[in-house]
Amino acid sequence: MSAYDAYRTARKLAENGRTDSDALTQADIDAAADLAGATRPTSSGDRHNVRLALDAIGGAR
Repeated sequence: MSAYDAYRTARKLAENGRTDSDALTQADIDAAADLAGATRPTSSGDRHNVRLALDAIGGAR
């Protein structure tokens, strides 16, 4: 998963009101990646990057 895919996935989560990165499940992240047209995360590191991107998006609001 590229950094851009992590960002697009996080952006889709934020657009749908899912801004609490600690409450996300793997299924939430996979569904958001699918909706964003991004590659699904394949490791815990990829999911961590999505959570970091979501935290950054949330902090910028």
